[in-house]
This record gives sequence, structure tokens and C-alpha cells, in this order.
Amino acid sequence: MLEKHSEKLALEEIPFMHWGIITKYNYDESKARYVPRKRWDPLSSSEIFLVNERTGEIVRLPRRRGHFSYISPIRSARPGASNPPVKKPLDVFEKIISGEDYAIFVTVDERWTDSTFSLTPVKMNIKGSKAATIINRFPAMIRYLDPDIRGKIESKLRNGYTKLAFGINLITFPVDYAETLSDVSFDSLVALLSAMAKSIEYTVKEAIDKGAEIIPVYPFFNIGYMAGGSQPRLHSQTYVDLNMDGHGVFMENVLIAFAEQQKKGYCHLCTAKHQGRIIYENSSWIAWATLSPRRNYHLRLSPKRHIGRITELDEHEIRGLADALIVLSKALDEVGVSKDRNVLIYSNPYGYKSPFHLFVDIIPFERVGGIEILDTVRVVRVAPEDVAEQLKKVIKEKEISSL
Repeated sequence: MLEKHSEKLALEEIPFMHWGIITKYNYDESKARYVPRKRWDPLSSSEIFLVNERTGEIVRLPRRRGHFSYISPIRSARPGASNPPVKKPLDVFEKIISGEDYAIFVTVDERWTDSTFSLTPVKMNIKGSKAATIINRFPAMIRYLDPDIRGKIESKLRNGYTKLAFGINLITFPVDYAETLSDVSFDSLVALLSAMAKSIEYTVKEAIDKGAEIIPVYPFFNIGYMAGGSQPRLHSQTYVDLNMDGHGVFMENVLIAFAEQQKKGYCHLCTAKHQGRIIYENSSWIAWATLSPRRNYHLRLSPKRHIGRITELDEHEIRGLADALIVLSKALDEVGVSKDRNVLIYSNPYGYKSPFHLFVDIIPFERVGGIEILDTVRVVRVAPEDVAEQLKKVIKEKEISSL
């Protein structure tokens, strides 16, 4: 049973933007420039238009697609954010797990423990559990903003490309300590993925109940300092964007690709044979070296069942994903690939009607050059076919397993 402490942090004690909270107690005019904003690039974003198939009328939608940035200066104050870190940062999750530090718990294991819009951090001992999801204490978006303050700040926004950034930033972590997908136990990773999926489900439901209709959801892992990880303990993050103003250029390309495939009567991820590039397969997932890699040793996974969102995975598929992530991580370690990696989970945004097929990318850290920043292009030196051959061989020879 969870030991819920009576100690709670009062609203007036919460520092500015901690847990995404801005109130009359922690805000003054000097902090106006530090309130998170979402900015669309005027030269690489555009409005979304639809054509009415019956009348041919062009319908303008109140959202955009293209490049945007979350401007959130408070994130420079998060633990381990020095550049580079002076030493290995302390594990901030340890005191949260033992009930010595405050957190807003959304799920403990798969149990819903508090609203994702809660304004009350608590201390709670969860040592007897396997995984938990909390609200990020140093988020990129606003979770609560006093209405009077909102009006004052919004009146000062000077162009149509900038708005206040609203959303939920979730963090899911295992109770048993691990730093990578290679050293986490199978049961811990299953618990982490299950807790993450449940927290997304609860968050989206609450957001819809509050009037949100268009909700892009971005789940990911930053593993290692060079890949953006500021904490040593393995953890996932989920950005739930509640601005209802569109999505990024890569997501737009994915949505267009799946829509085009549907018109032609197929889904690429359901039908592709991957031309000898399959690396690993279990009963519910398949993994391969992607045909057009974004980094050397870029791997892609998808569930065999056509589903659009991580929240639609059943228990068997979550266990299959955990198995595949562990096996692939160990195989990448064996061939000497950087242990700093991003794991990106592409899920159909809520409120979108798309024939989306869920997929996951594993992208090792690498330095990139000018052409790769100039456009959405990558130059890689290891052919995907060679990546597949190497990893298949090492999985077989080393008898790599998730157990």
C-alpha cells in the first residue's frame, strides 16, 4: 500500500514555474520574459487548409504546421543542466521515491493517483511500487496560469507567430535504479511503459474534459548527457501540447505519408518486408534498420497490429516492446555505438483522423554537419543493410535476451 504523507506544499509556497504553475504568489512583472512561449518560424511554417471534397471549398483551420520552438528559460535551472555537467548529477528521483521530496504523482504503476492539473505537490513513499509518472518540475510549458496574469502577458505579445505555451510535461521512471535500456530489468521496463501509457491516457481524457480538441503527444527517452539527459536514472518524458495550434514538420510529413498510403490501399508498416534489414522480431513487434537513416545505426520498430497510439497497446504488446528495446540496446552496445541515444515514440495526435501506424525510432547521438542543419537531410556512413547484418549477427552470437 502506498504511504501518502500528510505533508503537502501550499500553493503560495510553489516557486515560479515549478510544475508549470504561475500564480499571484510567485509572479511579478520582472518574470514576464520567463513565461514559456511557443513560437512558429515565419519562414518554415504555414497555415493548414483543407479542401471540402463535396463542394471544393477551401477551409482554413486555426492551426499551423512546420518548425516551432518552446521558449522556456526556467529549464536552465533544472538539476544537472550545467554544460557540461561538473560531475554526475544527483539522482533527484531517489528522494521522490522515498517520500522525502515533493512531487505531483499522476500514476503509480498503472494506478491513477492525482489529476494532471493538480496544484498540490505531496510527499509519498512509493518504494513498494515498480514505476511512477510525475509532473515535470521544470517543464517547457505552462500547466496553470492565473487568469488575471494571463491577460496582462498576452496583451504584450506582438505578432501572430508567438503565443503562451500551454501543456503537460510528464516524467515516468522505474523505482529500481537503472541508467540505460541495457541495464534495466525487463519487469521494470514493462512497468515504466505501462505507467507511461496510462498517464497519457488519463492526461488526454482530462484535457478533453477541459475543452481540448487537438492534442499532439510526444513520448520519448533521452538516454545520456549528449542525448539531452540531465538525470542519470533511466526515465521517459511525454510532452502533451495543449496549445491546439498545430504540429511540427516531421509529424506533418508522417501524416501526409500515411494518408497517401491509405488512398493507394495499403499501410507501409503493415506490408513492408524491409528488404533484408530486419534485425529482431518477437510475437508482437518487428525492428529493422531504417531505409533512410537520420543517424548511423538508426533503428525503427513497429507493432505488428495496426494501431495508432501507445495508449492502444495491450499488455502483450507492451511486454513485446520492452523486450525489443532491451535486445536492441544491448546489440548496439556490443557493436560500439554511442550509449547516448534518443528513443522517439511516434503516435497519432489526439483529435486527428489519420490511418497512423504507431512506430518507434532509436537514434544514437552523433555530431551533425551544415547540410544536416540546413535541411531535413542526413549523411550517414554505414549502410542500413550493413547495420542489420551486424546487429543480427551479434544478437545471435552473444545470445542477447531481454531476460
